[in-house]
Amino acid sequence: MTRPLAVVTGAASGIGLALSTELSKRDVDVIAIDKDPCPFASLPCITAAQFDIRDTSAMQALAETYAGRPLDYLFANAGIAAPGSVFGASDEDWQRAWDVNTMGPLNTLRCWWPHLKAAGGTAVVTASAAALLTYPGAPLYRASKAALLSMLESLYYEMQGSGVSLHVLCPGMVRSNIIANAKKESAAMQPDRLTAMLEQAMRAAEPAEDFARRVLDGLGSAPFYWLTHDKTVGAMEKRHHALVHEGRPPVTFEDMP
Repeated sequence: MTRPLAVVTGAASGIGLALSTELSKRDVDVIAIDKDPCPFASLPCITAAQFDIRDTSAMQALAETYAGRPLDYLFANAGIAAPGSVFGASDEDWQRAWDVNTMGPLNTLRCWWPHLKAAGGTAVVTASAAALLTYPGAPLYRASKAALLSMLESLYYEMQGSGVSLHVLCPGMVRSNIIANAKKESAAMQPDRLTAMLEQAMRAAEPAEDFARRVLDGLGSAPFYWLTHDKTVGAMEKRHHALVHEGRPPVTFEDMP
């Protein structure tokens, strides 16, 4: 009997690493994709592929090597915490945020969609609670994730009848390397109040391993808007109230875990 197959992007660390590892423990074959080396040498059921998700040709070539193999799960998880302010970020910074956080998941879905349809599989795309909230700072991250969410809402209607189950994962704080990776890759990420707050919250956040188990345990009953942290709901309601009644963006980040 053929084992279930999963694709996970952003698999070298954080949520992607935890999802890949937990899936392998559940007897699922995993294709783990990341631009950095994936630490899976001792897990034979995981096949690591090292390339940037912005490389559509590489993604398509990998998908073609699995032609005829239905895909049960796709976790389009890769993303970056892009630095900079609205005017202070360069054109290159804005383009990179768009390419990784918005176009990367879109290209991943395009390349693997035939495999998902063949299995009647499940696609889970990691956006963020940041796509739903307002707060000072992180405009590139928030804008690119909000665009991703809007695109997935459209895809939800377009894919009706395809047999594929689509979910947009909107986590709050989960312990990962996303901020450390952003600091390492960009000299433009200067210390500020938001970054300091995020780093402190990250140290106390839910470990990625626990979050991955929670996600996989809830996959069978997951909604399209998958809000994994309770406080996100109250913060969203605060934003919506301000939109309707106050006419200006409220600060909702302080309400997040």
